[in-house]
Amino acid sequence: MMKYSSLVLCFALCSLANSLIAQEEGNIEAPETLSGRPLDYNNLARLPYQQLIKIAQSDARTDPGADEYKLRIQSRDSTIQSKDIELFLDLEEGPLVLVVDNDGFVVIPFNEELMESNPDLIANQPRGSLNIYVDLEVPKVTPPEITDGRVEYRELFRPLVEIQTEMRKVDPTFGLSGQQFVLEIETGEEPIKITRALGSRTFRPNSRGKVYMIMESYLYEENPEVEIPNEVKMNVLPASQEEIDDIRSR
Repeated sequence: MMKYSSLVLCFALCSLANSLIAQEEGNIEAPETLSGRPLDYNNLARLPYQQLIKIAQSDARTDPGADEYKLRIQSRDSTIQSKDIELFLDLEEGPLVLVVDNDGFVVIPFNEELMESNPDLIANQPRGSLNIYVDLEVPKVTPPEITDGRVEYRELFRPLVEIQTEMRKVDPTFGLSGQQFVLEIETGEEPIKITRALGSRTFRPNSRGKVYMIMESYLYEENPEVEIPNEVKMNVLPASQEEIDDIRSR
């Protein structure tokens, strides 16, 4: 049996500096936004509208014909609350304020006029300090085939590889920054054993009867045999780099 978790994909809301301004030296007046507001390109978080919509539409469950999308935005600074974040679309006729609610959600309007003009989404927070989150449905795959308590390493991790491949169709950098998936295998009291030419390694379940495994490239290449109970419950879960490091250290 295999279950799948939804993935919260995170995108940084960064400053996109004008290359000409970045290269020039000397005393330069702060550039203005389309709406006429003075703005220091190097200090405030901003994101082009088209890129924002690409993020919003990255979940296959969203309606590409919708007239608005809801995203969650959060500061990396734990002292900054949702009510402290101010956002606006930098329209030529004037800023269009987007309200962030108490849970960090913001509604983004969508129409062809905005796509064509491609205004920046601008925040009152420093560049690189905000994250935009979108919930993605992890694609379904078939569970690995376990025969007589044995399975090849590549077959065990095949569902994870297939899911990660699909996720990179949405975000080509997925996994490159440390975010990837792990296997959560519920074996009860039974261990999982990997047998290699140079020896073997045993993974014992924790107090809840679960074993967490990450895919190691050298093992995937070697493809050793894995001893595992025939009847197990298996989840594919997204994990941060900190969680990956913790699993690897056990």
